[in-house]
Amino acid sequence: MNKITVNKIRCRKCGDIIESKSVHDFRSCKCGFVAVDGGHNYLRRVGNLEDWEDLSEYEVIEDENTIWMK
Repeated sequence: MNKITVNKIRCRKCGDIIESKSVHDFRSCKCGFVAVDGGHNYLRRVGNLEDWEDLSEYEVIEDENTIWMK
C-alpha cells in the first residue's frame, strides 16, 4: 500500500484538475462527469475510467519489512 501525498485527477471532458485534500473532501469537475474523494487516506473516483486521468502522487517509503512503490 502506498502513502498518498496528492489525490488528484484531470477530467478528460472539461479539462478541470480536481484534488481531494482530506477525508470526505469530495470534489467534482465543472462538467460533473468525474469526481475525486479520500484525501491522503484513500483514492475514490467517480465516473467512467476513460473520462479521467490520474495525477495522484505517492511517497516511497522503505523499511526492513516493507517497500512502498511509487
